Amino acid sequence: MNEVAAKPVSSSTNSPHRPLVERTFSTPILVVSAALLLFAAAMSRSFYDGRMASPITHDDVNYFIIGIQRITFLRTHGFYAALDMFIHRTEHTPFLTYQATLAYLLFGITDWAPYASNIALLVVFLGIAAHLMRDCPPAVIAAGLLSLIALPMSSNLVIEFSPEVVSSLFTAIGAVLTLRLPLFDAPLGPRFRAGMCFGLGFFAHPVASPFTLIAVLGTVGWVFLRDAILSGHYSTLGKGIGQSSLTLLFSLWIPLLYIAPSYNIYFAYFDRTILNPATRWRWEDQGATLRQHANFYIFGPGGQYMFGNNRIWECGLIILIGVAAAWHRKDRSSLMRQAELCLLAALFWLVPTLAPVQNGEYASCFGFIVAFLTVLGLRSIFVPLRGSIGLVMLWLCAAALLVSDVSHAPIPNTPRTVTDREFAFAALNRLSAVLFGNATEYQRTNVYMTNIGAFAPNILQYYMMKVDPSLDWDFDSGVIEPDPRKQIDFINQAREEFVIAGHRDNGFTYSDWAWPAEEPVLATLSNDPDYIPIDRFYGPHGRAVTVFQRRGNFAGWHAVSGISNPSGKPDAARVSTGGVAYLQTYAPRAITARLRLLCAAASGARLSIFVNQQKLADLTFSAAQPSVALNLDINLSKDVNDIVLQYPSADSLTISQLLIMPEISPGQ
Repeated sequence: MNEVAAKPVSSSTNSPHRPLVERTFSTPILVVSAALLLFAAAMSRSFYDGRMASPITHDDVNYFIIGIQRITFLRTHGFYAALDMFIHRTEHTPFLTYQATLAYLLFGITDWAPYASNIALLVVFLGIAAHLMRDCPPAVIAAGLLSLIALPMSSNLVIEFSPEVVSSLFTAIGAVLTLRLPLFDAPLGPRFRAGMCFGLGFFAHPVASPFTLIAVLGTVGWVFLRDAILSGHYSTLGKGIGQSSLTLLFSLWIPLLYIAPSYNIYFAYFDRTILNPATRWRWEDQGATLRQHANFYIFGPGGQYMFGNNRIWECGLIILIGVAAAWHRKDRSSLMRQAELCLLAALFWLVPTLAPVQNGEYASCFGFIVAFLTVLGLRSIFVPLRGSIGLVMLWLCAAALLVSDVSHAPIPNTPRTVTDREFAFAALNRLSAVLFGNATEYQRTNVYMTNIGAFAPNILQYYMMKVDPSLDWDFDSGVIEPDPRKQIDFINQAREEFVIAGHRDNGFTYSDWAWPAEEPVLATLSNDPDYIPIDRFYGPHGRAVTVFQRRGNFAGWHAVSGISNPSGKPDAARVSTGGVAYLQTYAPRAITARLRLLCAAASGARLSIFVNQQKLADLTFSAAQPSVALNLDINLSKDVNDIVLQYPSADSLTISQLLIMPEISPGQ
């Protein structure tokens, strides 16, 4: 009933006279081919109307940022320091963090690199499905793989960088491999591999450890109940407990070594997102009825995420016919395997359904079990029919899954229209240029935004780190704070260098939590003498977004060369030696600005000021006037503007103020 090696479907499939290549390589070739086909189709859709067609958003960005940081750390500190960080640093999802790191090492820092690495997960998923049908002819295995390709959850495994999905995949594989092993006398190798899959499930998403632990205990508990209790072998209960404990050890050694020392951190996150009513409201759909709640992972948004609109019906029908076929031919082993997986599928559906917070990805373990049950159902249908009739039936089932209606739900967390996408890319490019071009302290800069949407702290940070992987700025937002006074107090207390604020419904920021604060914060900063507007642009709804910079002595310019800041304080005097100081400033369009300069040099020195290769002024220093002030209007061109301060090379120039204020009026 629980044999390690499955029995052959027919003698022809295991004939000793089959060619070696067919006997050895046909299944791997099918798996890799199916994975490449699905990968190409999923990535093509993503480039057309998914994540690759839009600014990368949501959780994906967080793991990409950490991956870039790990690459930078590895290159600057070496392998052993990176290994020490891996051991001692607590990661939200260690598996995806280092998957992104490896992807960037292999392919460079590009948007598509982490998603390209997901093909390895796809090969694992399809490989296990093929393993369940390994005693079938290649044409049967191909039909089974085609059926899985048709499921949206398979393409989501490519186009999502989700810890929930990866954890669910390895947990489902661990359950499938554990169920097929007998409790007594199972080889250590297969048992260790099954436990290792559960361990990778923990490692992929430590925050979800309570859910993964339920899956482990449910699976191991059923095997114990099946082989030690229901079989009537009561005299072997002690041995059964020992064998179950060994299976648990193989499943839990990774979380015990890596997750348990920091479990308080992971559980605190789990508590505020799932258990604590005071904080989980951010993720909870409080308007859902009891029926919608129970239906979420079958026909609701969660079901559509995994199966599309109709495929849950077709998968269920295939599973039902497969169980009936096994019952009819009295194949007790196949019947028990499918029945056990159905039992676990019910458990893996029930746990996330009963959770207070629901998300399309949370029940992915249920979805993967249904996928494995589907290929087992196809195998069970083929066995009594065999030959050409069986193949035709299987390929008709696969074709029905492939061509049936798909979910029209949009890709999560991406702009909905082509116009919105173009506006979002333009906004990110513009914000990056403004912040890079006007940062006075490149390594110590704080950025705040009153709301998030097409741009958010992590999104903007990621796109700026693509330009400079060593960037170490702090990004924050008031996304869940509707009180403008609290946002203003935070801005002033944190002394944010840049603040991005805008009108409500500007088309870029669409989190309704912070809507009440947006326009009051914008109005307050517009009249705040501590901040100056350095850029303003308009969203797809025609309403403005403004970038403010703290009005220090050196706001509005970025040192390129020839200037140092020995004190390390943002508003302390700068010193230039060598005869030339080269600076830049950014302007969103051709615009008039006010240039304020206060500097000192040796008596007799002459300072020439150039803006965009045009001399604007000459200043002469004397014993009576060692410090000179300049206050004049200048014309800035669109994008980057050059400012050069030239003086005798034998002297040094001390700049105590250099302030460039673009004249951005509310009407512009």
